[in-house]
Amino acid sequence: MGSKGQIGTREAIAATVYFLSTKLLTSFPQHMAEMGQTAAWIVPIISFAVATLGFLIMTALIRCYPGRSIVEASEEAGGPVLGTIASLGYFAFFFATTVLLIREFSETVSTALLPSTPLSVIMGVFILATLVATYLGIEAITRAASLGMPLIIGTLILLNLLLLPQSNFDAIFPLLGPGSGKLIYNGIIHSGIAGEVMFLSIIAKQLDEKHKVQTMGLVSLLLAGSFMIVSTLNYSAIFPYPMSVHITYPGYEASTLIYMGRFLQRIEVAFVFLWVISACVYLALSGYTTAIIISDMLKLPSHKPLLPAFAILGFTFALVPSDVPQATYVDFMIVRTYGGLAIFVMPLLLLLIARLRASHDTNRR
Repeated sequence: MGSKGQIGTREAIAATVYFLSTKLLTSFPQHMAEMGQTAAWIVPIISFAVATLGFLIMTALIRCYPGRSIVEASEEAGGPVLGTIASLGYFAFFFATTVLLIREFSETVSTALLPSTPLSVIMGVFILATLVATYLGIEAITRAASLGMPLIIGTLILLNLLLLPQSNFDAIFPLLGPGSGKLIYNGIIHSGIAGEVMFLSIIAKQLDEKHKVQTMGLVSLLLAGSFMIVSTLNYSAIFPYPMSVHITYPGYEASTLIYMGRFLQRIEVAFVFLWVISACVYLALSGYTTAIIISDMLKLPSHKPLLPAFAILGFTFALVPSDVPQATYVDFMIVRTYGGLAIFVMPLLLLLIARLRASHDTNRR
């Protein structure tokens, strides 16, 4: 860890990888199958490539205003109107993903472990854990992510290895699924599946090595993208299309197929406990990011006074979807689509404004 109040490079990368990869434990593979059919694994390749370009734009905007976060840099470049619109877009993306994933994680736990427990109780526990972690601050959260990163990475690697006997890679043919044009289109418009990489630009002021923000983001995207591509490929080989689009809990359903002899069965329960830990870290990161965006917008000295209101709003909105399919549809088909516009296109517009303004100021001199 860096000096007090600062986040080290290792912790920042670990937190970002966690942020990007944990959605594999929900319905991510199912929606990749809906968009890519037999070529589901190609969609995240394109999406992560677009997200990488978007992150480079974010870091370029931050470099125009040294020592500022992306929220502050957006307000500097776009002024009080356009800058506020951009920041509200960032906030809407992270708040919506937090709320929807609270519902998805809670439904998974309810289905796998606690079918008799009211859903509202499980959601309340997740929100309480998120509230406590967010109150403790980003240092505590990133340290937990750094300690827990081997957990999620180990879980994903072990899960994929144990499922190899169940895999039939003939199921990934035809390789281009619905066609190259459709794959490229879906990959680009759903680039929001890697939108959590913006986390680094939001906490840029708190990084111990601020000049390495770009490197941190690229490393995180490479690691998380690799896990997501390989896991989606394996999922497509286990559940051939079109079966793959009808499985609500892909990770859990896949883990139930693991069989290691008569004395080692039902090991999916162990995986669920690991997923709960991963979910808590993800929600803590997402909750903190949501709170800090509004805090920066309102120029508040601390994000902590906002937390009770966010907890109540999060619980209320998480109950709005009628079921998990509706929640995941809104997450992947609406938030991850239009959210990509907010978090990748707006920084590009603001960067162009900042460059034009700098060029104009230079010519006046």
